Amino acid sequence: MTMKLIAFLGATASLALAGSALAQDTVEPRNTPGLPDNLAAIDDVLRGGLLNDPTSIAWENYGVGTEVIQDESYPGGGVAMRVSIGPSANVYDGGLNIPLLAPVNAGEQLTIGFFARTISSEAADGMGRVQVRFQLNEPPYPGFGEKVVQIDDEWGFYEITAPAGRAMRRNGIVALQFGLEEQVVEIGQAIVVSGTRTIAD
Repeated sequence: MTMKLIAFLGATASLALAGSALAQDTVEPRNTPGLPDNLAAIDDVLRGGLLNDPTSIAWENYGVGTEVIQDESYPGGGVAMRVSIGPSANVYDGGLNIPLLAPVNAGEQLTIGFFARTISSEAADGMGRVQVRFQLNEPPYPGFGEKVVQIDDEWGFYEITAPAGRAMRRNGIVALQFGLEEQVVEIGQAIVVSGTRTIAD
């Protein structure tokens, strides 16, 4: 599913970032070698180097129900993936995989930002919970930067950042894992960059 490209930086700057107070860092604009031509314009306006295709939500999924929801009022292009999961034994029993389009070097700062909201959750506080993890999409699935994000019932923009604990020359992904709660969560546009700790200033 292809989304309309939005003026991303302006749209996200006005959103309150859920639970994060990331320090401002001085990073010069950079570009990622080898990206498809259609993503070059997006890469040009980002502080970091673009690592994924933010115009698509055609992500690999496993262990979850998924439905593409189109609504012009949704932030980030008017479309989202609605993800539902029942009771689960492990956080990784169901998830979405966002593929990385370029290699990652060990020690490189990686950041993902995505729009999300919770439709329903069996958690006591009613909030959705998504574990975010940078990893290889091959056994034994080594990764780094695990963080559980609490998702409110109103649209928000959530950022997770971590230094790469290992190089990922190929098959790198950002895994969004939903097995912590029985829940229904909508995930909208996602942007993954390298070389900066924040996407939305």
